[in-house]
Amino acid sequence: MALDRGHSLRKVGRGIALAALLLASAWPAAAVSQEQVTLTIWAGLYTPSRILPMSSDPNAPEVIGIDAVADAYMKLHPNVNIQLIANPISADSRRWLVTQLTGGVAPDIIWNSPDWAAEDYRKNWLVPLEDYLGKPNPYIAEGELGSEKWYDSFMPAINVWRAADGKLYVVLADQIQVGIYYNKDLFAKAGIDGVPTDWEELMQDAEKLKASGAFPFAQSGNSLDQLTWVSGWLTNFYYHDKIGTYDSDGDGLLSKVEMATAVKNGTYSFDQQPNRERLEQLKRFAGYWQTGALGTDDAGAQRLFQTGRAGMWISGSWALQTILQDPERKFDVGVFYLPNVNSKTSPLVADNIPPTNKAAGYGIFEFSVPQSTVERGTVDTAFDFLMFATAPQNLGPMVTEAGIAAPAVHGATANPDLELFAESISYPPAPLQEDDSMFDFEFAQKFMAITSPYLGGTQSLDDTVSRLDVELKAAAARVLGE
Repeated sequence: MALDRGHSLRKVGRGIALAALLLASAWPAAAVSQEQVTLTIWAGLYTPSRILPMSSDPNAPEVIGIDAVADAYMKLHPNVNIQLIANPISADSRRWLVTQLTGGVAPDIIWNSPDWAAEDYRKNWLVPLEDYLGKPNPYIAEGELGSEKWYDSFMPAINVWRAADGKLYVVLADQIQVGIYYNKDLFAKAGIDGVPTDWEELMQDAEKLKASGAFPFAQSGNSLDQLTWVSGWLTNFYYHDKIGTYDSDGDGLLSKVEMATAVKNGTYSFDQQPNRERLEQLKRFAGYWQTGALGTDDAGAQRLFQTGRAGMWISGSWALQTILQDPERKFDVGVFYLPNVNSKTSPLVADNIPPTNKAAGYGIFEFSVPQSTVERGTVDTAFDFLMFATAPQNLGPMVTEAGIAAPAVHGATANPDLELFAESISYPPAPLQEDDSMFDFEFAQKFMAITSPYLGGTQSLDDTVSRLDVELKAAAARVLGE
């Protein structure tokens, strides 16, 4: 990977995005109201840098984001005035969004985590997608997927986060992925040839890195992400033979309600041997974190890796451009997918369990339409804009420029750098989500708080299991509305 690859693609992406404005104008306007409409949009990471710079570096490339799509839409619909909201995605985003939704003053289109949407459906904050997904997308050419039903244009990842009422509340039009970035120079120094093919080889490589004087993993103990990604990955292997036990609707995906029901019925708990062994493997993994990892934040872990002091760093496709463009990186970087677990690790795990798409259901084009748009009379325009934005000829350039995710809409072009993640994105969705997504965010916080002393060696496995099961039952009751 060349250091300036991402910068060059940014330039290409800007050119393609601007060309999309002209291309999009060739498509007919949909039959929506011709009254004057102001449409407000919080675009998250697709917010253009002209209103919300994402970097303090004055030489950072300009980010077009959703601007080209918004401009093209307004050209087609002169009666629509689109206003983009300059609000960053941060630790306070959830609090800000809840305040906006509670007060009925949220933007007409909002970036929304699918986890949040799946939890919020009872509050009647969001408009279900079903009525609109069943309509033709007028901005997709006749005969193409989506021209008869908008739903047909999306890849299966859109279905992962159905709420407990069976409805979808988030338009998911791109797909991020999680992987393990690695320092090829440190791997060579430690005598590691190639990348691990299973969990045991990963642990063996970590031991070799440790013996060579490097930190095997750059880890953030203050963040749910790295811990629960690995924890959830292990769960899919330790519980692979029990998926059918919990999958009451037979769709191959285990929803929050199905897992909460399993907890209530006593068929899923942390006191089960598969979960006990999973926790033991998490502790084994934690044994290869850098000194002080439990007190390290995301930025600190990333910096440790990018300055060449750690052999591996677990992150997502959104970090790729940052790594490629970092002038302080002096080593050759690669990426591999989370390796499978098999019987070499535990007799409880069968061999040849196929890998799944760890991050299915997540992207950065994750947009919802609040119920307040119904009262404001902007709901149809909001969904019409989302149809326009997810048409392949409009979505592709925007996703390519961002360099963070791959399109989750058929026919849209992808950033070539993300071919690194292309194979794992094509895998079927993981049946069991990670611990924070399996129930609710409150349980996620408890999971990290309870497991941290165990991983740090100050709490026994029995105590950890006991405390987790208390919170597990409370989380199940919340999910089931009890």
